[in-house]
Amino acid sequence: MAHAYSAALQFASAALAAAGYRPARGGEHHFRTIDSLSLTIGWEGTRVQRLQALRKKRNISSYERAGDVSEGEALEARTLAATLRERVVAWLAENYPDLM
Repeated sequence: MAHAYSAALQFASAALAAAGYRPARGGEHHFRTIDSLSLTIGWEGTRVQRLQALRKKRNISSYERAGDVSEGEALEARTLAATLRERVVAWLAENYPDLM
């Protein structure tokens, strides 16, 4: 889960940076970076919400209760990260081909 979440966060960060932005300093930068996906690449709100839910689950698993992530949630995180990668790559190629 942690690796898939980290990959998804990097894809969201790449889209945000390509669009000329970065999250504000301070707390909640992961939340804001993920939330920006609906504005940068036009990712569906339901996918953004699900990634936010997985972010919360990852935080609990990493900092409070290890092993709290189910196999299904880990698979969902990997699937979301792979889908996000495809979308960000296509969006970059269409909108910022010089970055590809």
